[in-house]
Parts: sequence; structure tokens; C-alpha cells
Amino acid sequence: MTVVLVGVGADTEHLRPALELTEEGEFDYIPIPESYPTSEESTYGNWELQHRGGYASEFVDKISPRGGDSDWIEDSEQIESHPVHHDPNFEAMTFGDRRGQGGKGTTLVDNLDSTGEDVLGFYTGMREGAEDSNLNRFLYGYMTVEAVHDLSQLEGDEYHNAIEQFPENAHAKRFAEAGTPKHDDLVIVEGRNPTSRIEEPIKISERLDQAPWYQVSQHFADEFNVRGGQKGIGRKFPLILDMDGDSFIAKVERT
Repeated sequence: MTVVLVGVGADTEHLRPALELTEEGEFDYIPIPESYPTSEESTYGNWELQHRGGYASEFVDKISPRGGDSDWIEDSEQIESHPVHHDPNFEAMTFGDRRGQGGKGTTLVDNLDSTGEDVLGFYTGMREGAEDSNLNRFLYGYMTVEAVHDLSQLEGDEYHNAIEQFPENAHAKRFAEAGTPKHDDLVIVEGRNPTSRIEEPIKISERLDQAPWYQVSQHFADEFNVRGGQKGIGRKFPLILDMDGDSFIAKVERT
């Protein structure tokens, strides 16, 4: 039984202004912009903000589908119509990532089992409020693991048939639109209940004055038994927790 935390979501590399907690300490989950043809119908113009009300396009000023310092889109109409890369999808209980080039797929395959007892958690960067000039890392959701599907071992029709089994997965929607996958080394996590977005995200980091700029706070490391993974989480590296899924969920929901 294992818990793995992965860093995902719209950070300042893909979206501005930076995401932030509301005055009540709640978080509106906004996905990154899609960077590949997709059949996804959710856009920043129809993505509802659960706590602030309204839509993501009313909050977002700039998006960069490819990330980094290039390819920024600032036109409000283009932002409003741009599809999101809805991953993780908490409603459909699915998440996908590649094995290579910074992907987290290898960590998922190596540490999560298809037992219904492991948990995959998600953290991202956000500010604690409008007056906060720094970002920190916050745990904002989790998914109980039903099965881990390593599509990187498949080719051709076998790969295509496998990815089509998860029509609500963001990577499957890429395949549905383009006819070809963006990545051929994809890993898809199939979730089950309990799966949840955390109403009041849990801070897991503290800021540093130099690279990697963030590290797991000692408080979080002790409270959640961080035993593996990178302690410097500037690039949203996976974290391995030495605790079972039930204990993790109970602690998160109680915190």
C-alpha cells in the first residue's frame, strides 16, 4: 500500500496570474492549456470556478500552451475559446502522464499497484492570497487507484484500443481528435472512490532563497511520512509517502 504525490496543474509556466487561494482558504482548480489537437469541449470560457463563481477566463490573463517564456496568448477571445488539458479529471477519475522527458509515468508504474488500496495525490503551485508575492506547493486532491495501465508496452492497434478504453482521459481526447497520440509512452491511472478535490488545500512546502526554490516542509514530511522522492520540489517531482491509502485519506480529510 503506497501513496504517491505528483506535481501537476496550471503553474506560472502555463498560466497567469498565478493561482491563489480565496480569502476562505479554498482553491479553484484550473487545468493547464491544451497543447495538442483535442476533442475536449471544456475551455477557459466555460470552465466554472467552484468557489469564486464565474469562469476561468475571467481570472486568467495569459496562457502558454507549450509552457515557458514563449507562445503566450493574451487575447481574451482566444483564451476564452482555448481548450483545457483536463488532467487529472476528478469526475471521471482518470490521470495520465508519459514515462519519458520529465513525465511521471515511470514513478506511477513502479510505485502504484492495481489493488484498490494505493492513492495518487496531486499538488501544484499557488499563492496563499492576493497579497502574497510567493508561490508555494499545496496538495489539492487525490484519487484512489483502481488500476495502472502501462500503454508504453503496446504498439499500433493494441495501443489505440487500450487508450480508447478511457474516453474521458485528456490523452485519449487528444487521440480521438488527432488520430494519433502525442506520446507513445503513456501511463494511465484508472481511479475509483474515494476520489476528491480537497476543499482547503494543504501546504506542503517552504520557500528557499535559491534553487530549487521550494522544499518539502519538515512539518509536512513528519506528518505524512515523506520517505522517498525529491525533497526539493521546484520542478514538481513525485513524492513517496510511507503510509497506506486509508490513513492518508483520513489525515487529509481531518486536516
